[in-house]
Amino acid sequence: MRISQFQKYSQRENTVTNNVLLMLSRLNDLNVNYYKSMIERLNEGSIQQQYYPQPIFSQQIGMGNGIIDGHIEIKPSKIVIETKLNSKEFISKLVKYGKVFNTDGQNQLWHLSSVKFEDNEVIEINKRLNEEYPNLNIQFNNLLFNDLIENLEGIYEENTHDMELRLLLDDFSNYCFGSNLISNEEYKLLFVPTGFSYNWNKKHKIYYCPTSWHSQKFKFFGLYNWKSVRTISEIETTIIADYDANTEKLTIHSKGHTDEQIKRLKNGLSELGTNHSGLKYYILPESRTYETDFRKTSHGGIQGHRYKDLRDYLTLNEYNNLEIIAEELKKTTWK
Repeated sequence: MRISQFQKYSQRENTVTNNVLLMLSRLNDLNVNYYKSMIERLNEGSIQQQYYPQPIFSQQIGMGNGIIDGHIEIKPSKIVIETKLNSKEFISKLVKYGKVFNTDGQNQLWHLSSVKFEDNEVIEINKRLNEEYPNLNIQFNNLLFNDLIENLEGIYEENTHDMELRLLLDDFSNYCFGSNLISNEEYKLLFVPTGFSYNWNKKHKIYYCPTSWHSQKFKFFGLYNWKSVRTISEIETTIIADYDANTEKLTIHSKGHTDEQIKRLKNGLSELGTNHSGLKYYILPESRTYETDFRKTSHGGIQGHRYKDLRDYLTLNEYNNLEIIAEELKKTTWK
């Protein structure tokens, strides 16, 4: 087993903060533009807070009565991170951190937790920051740990050639979920790219992958093809097995499956006619797998599986009716 880049044995706030800083530091080491992109994404593209983590090289700059041939500027910046595990910091304490910022700097105050401040609380925080520090420009960011993961995923989708970036994403995601910093299992959709196997997956309602994949817990499962999630269901059962196409022998390594589920798997693998080993098979419900069209609008396809919290895209009273979820997903998109 490959050693993770992030410690997984403590949930103390200083350990969590250390691992967040380690992720950002590692991102900067890989490529300073990755780090710049992360900060700007977390600012939701705020023009007011363009971020410059490196020297700015310019030439031929007009200065009133002359032109400067060469100019190198390093803009001062400061990010203060207040980390809470499963709660919110007192607003009065949070606002006090404004004392450390500079008048001419790029100032960002992050509240990082598994829960967010409500909209009215964010308004109050910004109001008090403006009142107490009228000469400072402070950007307040109300962040979830999941925001870090989603933006890291976005950076990877634009740089799929970088395997070190992929490992950083995997390790940090696994750390956050394994440390219970993100708990959205009952709303989480896992969808997987299918490519040439899509028709087989859809026909037999089976998907297979290495046993080490998909370590996060999830409730909903989707098949992705041609820039859209095409089906949604729950998992009926997961079977770990090896298949010998020459003898048509299916060796089951997991427990708790019905004869019908095993028969469905064997029939599907017989049609493929190839040897399989070291895989797990998601068996999907035959009568409760629904077609949908949850479309990706950004450039390019996906490289590997993705997770989405359905609450970020749908506003429903409850998330137990798959047929309604499938219909509502047809009306929304993702990037």
